Amino acid sequence: MSEIVLNFKEYETPRQYPFGAKLMFLYFLNVGDWFCTQVLIDTGYFYEANPLMSWIMDYPLVGFFVKCVLPLALSIIIWLFYKIFKMEQNKFTNFVIYTGVILYSCVILTHVINFIFLYSGI
Repeated sequence: MSEIVLNFKEYETPRQYPFGAKLMFLYFLNVGDWFCTQVLIDTGYFYEANPLMSWIMDYPLVGFFVKCVLPLALSIIIWLFYKIFKMEQNKFTNFVIYTGVILYSCVILTHVINFIFLYSGI
């Protein structure tokens, strides 16, 4: 009788996504938040809850710059910093990025729920 031997060594560490991919995913969630927020505000039924962002979102070009251009520049600078100094991902950076992904995912989920309520007539 033959035995199946499983090699568990390959499953010891969880898969590590590249640092740049994590930053870009977080950035695209940020852009998705900006886009959905702008569309919902433009309907006239919704408003920005954050007073500072409310003022910024009143001016679409300023909102685009603050929510899209600046975070992209910051993401590229952070990524280059990690590449130039050959830094390794650590628990803190992963915690910060994954926390941002979870929070932005919750925000995007609320936008989806708002779109459902808006266009379903509920």
